[in-house]
Amino acid sequence: MSEDLEKIIGKVYQGWKSKQTETSRPHPDEETFVSFLENRLSAEDNDRMKHHLIACDRCAEVLSLQIKSKGLEEKEIPEQLLKRTKKTVSEMLTSYILEIILKLKEKTLEIINTTGDVLVGQELIPAAVLRSRQIKDFKDEVNILKDFKDILVELKIESKGDEIFNLTVIVKEKITQNIIKDMRVTLLKDDLELESYLSDSGKVTFEHVLLGKYMLELSTAKDKLAMVILDIKI
Repeated sequence: MSEDLEKIIGKVYQGWKSKQTETSRPHPDEETFVSFLENRLSAEDNDRMKHHLIACDRCAEVLSLQIKSKGLEEKEIPEQLLKRTKKTVSEMLTSYILEIILKLKEKTLEIINTTGDVLVGQELIPAAVLRSRQIKDFKDEVNILKDFKDILVELKIESKGDEIFNLTVIVKEKITQNIIKDMRVTLLKDDLELESYLSDSGKVTFEHVLLGKYMLELSTAKDKLAMVILDIKI
């Protein structure tokens, strides 16, 4: 598992640890864990297992221990099983996280990396195409969109000068484009909550944000919707 992926996993679970209550659903037994790792669950059970692992810190730790168990030598773990496990975790995170790394160059914002699509004028360009066209510099505003399972998230980063930014998050239902009522967006830095707003408009703005690494958690009263990892640096 790559170092960056492990850092993201750690950030996700650390951010939830103090807030997340144990799921009311039964925890998977050992046989279910093994079947999940060996890709023997039905599509429905596999999806249910993924959602449980995202919501349940205890079972995520159990899975981690099973993968990294000291009692198993690496040579005893089938290579294909390791590959499938890494791919599963990666897909889980990709479907849940938007990652953005920006660099401030004088008054220009440069996109170093993102897992979302970038709005250039009236054109929505995938990050990979953006790199192939060598488009990375933006004057004072960057708009990045990402499709998740059920929602569409747009993040607008606006430079206000003196290394200060405004962050605007817009969330809609993916199919209907309707706003999501009772949506909460929380801004965290170093696992500490800085600001948190409950919105009925599907839109939340954080003003006067400084350079640094942040996490944005998007949730409703019932579900965790998505997470944004944002790094703005010089």
